[in-house]
Amino acid sequence: MGFEVTRIYTDTGEERVLPAWVPFEGQKNPDWKPQTTSIWPIQKLYWSDLTVRKRRDQTTLRPSDVTVKYRIRPMVPAAPGLDPVPAANVPPKTYEGEPFPLCYFDEGRETNEVLITAKHGDIQSAFTNGILSAQWLKYALEANGEVLNKETLVAHMQKEGDPIREYLTGDVLGLLRQLVDRAEKEKGARVRLALYELTDPELESVLIKNAAKVDIILSNTGKGSGANAGWDGENSPIRKTLHKTPGMHITDRMFNNGRIGHNKFAIYVGADGKCKAVLTGSTNWTYTGLCGQSNNAMLVESPELARLYSAYWNRLLKDTKNFVKPKALAGGLTGPTSNAQGPDIRTVNSKPPTDVKLQDATLINLWCSPNTKATTKGADTPPDLAAVYSLMRKASKVILFAVFLPSRSGKSSIIEEAINIGANDHSVLVYGAISDPTAMPNYVAPPPKKPGEKATPSSKKIPSPAIYDKDNVHVVRAAAITKDDIVGQFEAEVLTVGQAIIHDKIVVVDPLSPDGFIAMGSHNVGFKASYENDENLLIIRNNPSLVRAYAVHVIDVYEHYRFRARRTEFVLRNKGKDIFDGFLSRDSKWLHDWMVTDKGALAEYLSSGP
Repeated sequence: MGFEVTRIYTDTGEERVLPAWVPFEGQKNPDWKPQTTSIWPIQKLYWSDLTVRKRRDQTTLRPSDVTVKYRIRPMVPAAPGLDPVPAANVPPKTYEGEPFPLCYFDEGRETNEVLITAKHGDIQSAFTNGILSAQWLKYALEANGEVLNKETLVAHMQKEGDPIREYLTGDVLGLLRQLVDRAEKEKGARVRLALYELTDPELESVLIKNAAKVDIILSNTGKGSGANAGWDGENSPIRKTLHKTPGMHITDRMFNNGRIGHNKFAIYVGADGKCKAVLTGSTNWTYTGLCGQSNNAMLVESPELARLYSAYWNRLLKDTKNFVKPKALAGGLTGPTSNAQGPDIRTVNSKPPTDVKLQDATLINLWCSPNTKATTKGADTPPDLAAVYSLMRKASKVILFAVFLPSRSGKSSIIEEAINIGANDHSVLVYGAISDPTAMPNYVAPPPKKPGEKATPSSKKIPSPAIYDKDNVHVVRAAAITKDDIVGQFEAEVLTVGQAIIHDKIVVVDPLSPDGFIAMGSHNVGFKASYENDENLLIIRNNPSLVRAYAVHVIDVYEHYRFRARRTEFVLRNKGKDIFDGFLSRDSKWLHDWMVTDKGALAEYLSSGP
């Protein structure tokens, strides 16, 4: 019938059976109250502990830096001679319908010990909990007497100290603040920042409070709409405030065209004037980036890496001196320009980096963008992605990725490269999650409208693909349950409060191998980012703990949206009976696909161990 999963804290021996929300066929859980996996077992061959940090009955997080292991016990229908589920594992009945008595088939197995931590040697990593298409969010708001909608969510996201905001940000908010907070306490210390978007009220306040200690290169955002119509619509209010703030050092790096200054990094410079540490990742300093998207951040304690970032920061500063000032428009917005990165910064950025070796033996390569001679996207693979591709082609088992929108249909990006690798070697498993439907490899753009032609009615539009499955390659896009595809006791969700949903830019290869690596940063891992944008991309090797942490994050995102993408495909394309009706199976039919198709391939890989 599935598996009971029990978390065991190794230092205290405390045991906690993991919760479960999906009931058996013939039962109902209309209030989405948890039971345990002793009552509603896990009907999968690999699983995630969704509550090891993220509580479901509270918005507070459980502490990190604890060591746990798990006991996995197979469950079968109750029968004489088998051990029944103990009363301690049976919470009060909160569901409708008759219980389905289960017993243990055997004593089960215990896993290896796992350290739950954000610290990986000289590196700290953090991931947001900002997936909005989640059932818990609806019930958390309803418990407050609120309705789940975009307006309600935005209000919570912008309020400092709000429990839902803090829950959604995970550990990322604290990591983004860390360098500025550290500089506040050290006399003479400074922080240099290169930012794309800055709209989060709390982070804005932190920068203003420490105005005399920060140096900011603030780029413009894309061409907005509505109240933010015009170039730099999002950043315009805070830009004016920062310029008026006494002691603030701010440089406007305004492209106001298709190019973007897409960086989101900060460098810590000690009172002695020496670089100490650097913060990077995919998270924009916005409330949507913190709370409404899947994002990551990384803090590296390395003077050498920080110096390389500082040199890049100085190159950006020098390059900006050649820019023309955008013409002022009504409402404080700015008009378009022809500004583009010059040959000097491109030449330096194109040089292959040497390894930065941290004290814990981690190896890091920093690539900065743009790094091509051509100032607009071409057909030649840029040097930074060529380096990533070279390592990807050495994959022996698994390639994982989570990306926003590298390119149309995934062309000229790591999406296309990963799919090609999987197509040429069926022993390499490829799993990816994409934010935008136009980046799906099976996306087909609609034909351009002819002059005077009416818009195609929505009923006749070709649905955007939600899943790409071909042999050993599996790609999904972000999706949410809507009122049209509700299944079982699942309720309609909110997918996004902005444009991006999955905003990570992550590639992970062979996370269980000593040769595994990750590529991450602000870089969208497509050609345009290398040719036309300010970006930073780290390739990190020889840190197995960090690589596995990123792998877990990507698999978590993939799995979350896989179910929802399947529902989207089922409803849009009407392919017949869906394989999942929203309830647990009362017999072993759930095992069929896991055993006779490649559905169990990732489980087999994960169970192989390092």
